[in-house]
Amino acid sequence: MTKYVVAIALWFVAIAPLGALAQSDERAESVERAANAGQVWFDRMARALRSLNFEATLVQSQGQRIQPLVWLHGSYDHNTDIELLIYLNGADTRALRIGDQTYYYSQAGGSYTLQSDVTFGLIPPAFYKPFTQINAQYQVIASGGMRVTGRNAQYLRLISRDDNRYHYDLWVDRESGMLLKLQMMTPQGEILEQLQVTSVKFFDVLPEQLTEVSDIQRPPKLYDLQQLTELQFALRPQWLPAGFELRRAHHRKLHDTPLPTDYFLYSDGLTEVSIYVTDQRTQALPNLALQGPESIVNSHVNGFAVTVVGKMPAETLRRIGESMTVTATQGNPQ
Repeated sequence: MTKYVVAIALWFVAIAPLGALAQSDERAESVERAANAGQVWFDRMARALRSLNFEATLVQSQGQRIQPLVWLHGSYDHNTDIELLIYLNGADTRALRIGDQTYYYSQAGGSYTLQSDVTFGLIPPAFYKPFTQINAQYQVIASGGMRVTGRNAQYLRLISRDDNRYHYDLWVDRESGMLLKLQMMTPQGEILEQLQVTSVKFFDVLPEQLTEVSDIQRPPKLYDLQQLTELQFALRPQWLPAGFELRRAHHRKLHDTPLPTDYFLYSDGLTEVSIYVTDQRTQALPNLALQGPESIVNSHVNGFAVTVVGKMPAETLRRIGESMTVTATQGNPQ
């Protein structure tokens, strides 16, 4: 009898690792299915943000700052979409985008035009594009859902593949693919910014308010790329998180100041980092680091004042600033 008990025990010992391995494989398959579903839902959201005709009200919150908005969007033709944002608190401020031209109007800060196919200040530019463009730096997982604004929504978790970036929680309307809610948070889980649609109406045609935009006066460009000069200082960043590429580099004077400044703009497709370099003798900025929805880090490097700004952890911006090094040649980087 004893030998049979021993044999059964040895059999269980032998198959135990197989059972653990099977469970591990099942978990891996479950994660892969969730990731594949996440990409499908993300791409559906991106198409909806370009193609749907809608009028929505929403609330955007950053800490104690709460901003209600009206958001209108319509598909003008197969190649052009129109978007209008109306900010309801403070000075009358509006943003109008027609295709790749965005016009900003404000009673407080003047009006200007930018060439951009997304309206900055609302949602990340990458949300308008296929997930494959940010797949190297982020992963997206579909996991359950809930009701948002009375509509059934699919929950998506957008996670940075490192701790150098913020993460996002998204809720997407199951019926239309419309983005209903967004939370931006630190790698530690602190919510820094939230956006939630409070009401939405869908239309078969362009919303009426967007049919009259052709008569609106267009403001001047914020800057003309042909008038910008090459970089004047020799300081260059030597480190950024993987996936960030240089989008712009030029010399200019800061807005409303006479300070000559080298300006760099980097992007990983979802978020952007701006670097400002000025002569330390003319820019008396203290060393500081502030983390928030728009983090900022000031530092001094080799006689220059360096300011790094972006929707990223302050520690990441600090590393970028500390990597700034004087190079042998000046001019625009290749």
